[in-house]
Amino acid sequence: MLDLVLRGGTVCDGSGVPAFAADVGIAGGRIAAVGRVGESARRTIDAGGLVVAPGFVDVHTHYDAQVTWDARCTPSPWHGVTTVVLGNCGFGLAPCRPSERERLLRMLEHVEGMSYASLAAGVTWEWETIPEYLAMLRARPLVPNAAFLLPHSALRAHVMGDEAYERAARDDELAAMRALVAEGMAAGALGLATSRSTGHVGEGGRPVPSRQATREEVRQLVLAMAAGGSGVLEITPETFPIAPDELAWLQDLARESRLPVSFSAALDLPDRPDAWEAVFAAVRAGYARGAAVHPQVSCRPMRFDFDLEGGCSSLDAMPSWRRWRAAPSAEARMALARDAGFRAAVRADALGRPEAPSTRRWAEVVLAQAGRPEHQPWLGRTLAQIAAVRGGDVIDALLDVSLAEGLAARFTMTLLNFDDARVAALLAQPESLVALSDAGAHVSVLCDAGYATHLLGYWVRERRALTLEEAVRRLTSMPAAIYGIPDRGLVATGRVADLVCFEAARVGSRAPELLHDFPGGAARYVTRADGVAHVVVGGEPVLADGTFTGASPGRVLGAAPS
Repeated sequence: MLDLVLRGGTVCDGSGVPAFAADVGIAGGRIAAVGRVGESARRTIDAGGLVVAPGFVDVHTHYDAQVTWDARCTPSPWHGVTTVVLGNCGFGLAPCRPSERERLLRMLEHVEGMSYASLAAGVTWEWETIPEYLAMLRARPLVPNAAFLLPHSALRAHVMGDEAYERAARDDELAAMRALVAEGMAAGALGLATSRSTGHVGEGGRPVPSRQATREEVRQLVLAMAAGGSGVLEITPETFPIAPDELAWLQDLARESRLPVSFSAALDLPDRPDAWEAVFAAVRAGYARGAAVHPQVSCRPMRFDFDLEGGCSSLDAMPSWRRWRAAPSAEARMALARDAGFRAAVRADALGRPEAPSTRRWAEVVLAQAGRPEHQPWLGRTLAQIAAVRGGDVIDALLDVSLAEGLAARFTMTLLNFDDARVAALLAQPESLVALSDAGAHVSVLCDAGYATHLLGYWVRERRALTLEEAVRRLTSMPAAIYGIPDRGLVATGRVADLVCFEAARVGSRAPELLHDFPGGAARYVTRADGVAHVVVGGEPVLADGTFTGASPGRVLGAAPS
């Protein structure tokens, strides 16, 4: 007798072949039959009118902290995600000695937009080493599967202390990091993650530790990973769009290690609409030489909400804004906002060149939330429109409205990826890996965890930029194969039964909603899904009719040997 049968669905098996009508039988956590299943089962789910697909694999999350208090990793399972990958961009919580805990949480606060107070309240430290962190994950009642990338910045901080933020590693320090990589891979890590991005700055504006690493250090750590025969390198490059020299370096790493490299991200650039054509051409040429380098592509506009009390990464990146971040209180910040010299410095940083994309971006920031009656007519209007009515420029409008609202006014900024035609062109590249949800990070300003349902609803059903079969392949077998995640990504006999059932005519991602359910009552945005009926992990239904069942069958997944 089977444990579970999904009857009467349309199977989109993750391989890209045309969808077909079939039942799916499950026994012992694995798919036992696909086709006409006459055998009886302990439980049956009516999948009539639903697409039955492999569970979605989200390779770019930052659930490293959240998973310690939220084993469901919400909101990802609502959107059909059955596997989440942690540790991206080189940021994570292991290894970490007790004396390093605050520094590591501060790094997440500044780089990933996480509330330090919420992190300090929510993370219960039960580990120091990478094996201990993975053991903690295994002891958790996980709903989705979780996989862990070794975080380069945490490795450096653990070995080098505060000097990790300041200099290159010595030979003995590099040897210690190599040993940690070998230990982590043996304990079940999926791969290694790092960042060289100039946008990744920590407390006090210092570069995160991985940015101080030489290319040779990264190479040595990749080779330490490759010694075990498996793994993947995830990297945020220094250049954006990635420069030919940096891409060639990544291709050399991929060839030498014989392991895949994934970099984030390829995003629509309004001032350089053709910037990525040469990148993808070089990526394809690299494939022919044995260099498996995969650009990550987002299918959503890079849009986030912010207020001046909580912070805004685009402001934090400006030198003039350091005074704001250093101000000891809300009153001190409000005094800064009134200061003409401070305004002039912010204006010079934000609006220095009238033709620059950053200048246009600030003009297009929208007032999303305000409490005072005089501001209600401005809701949904841009800063440029508000400035035209009240006088001054967009920086005056931003600061004056914020001042009047006690810094609680909320604004919406769209950074990149808002031109549908150019985003469609990126998605059309067969080498592009659909990812970049950043789930678990930046929760007070955005939530892109619904990227999979957005792809299926907007880009497949509404825009018809991809077929259903190709979109499902991009969300399932493609990321599973690149990241070496074993036995997932296909609806096929013998595969682990990680599945999602959704309505093709309804599937989609809703607008974000603000909750206050993080530790300490901290706010976060979540997105809920439409049209996702059932989610199965390891043969156990974890969502039924969109509601959690209470089952926790998720496992910690390591890399499959190449």
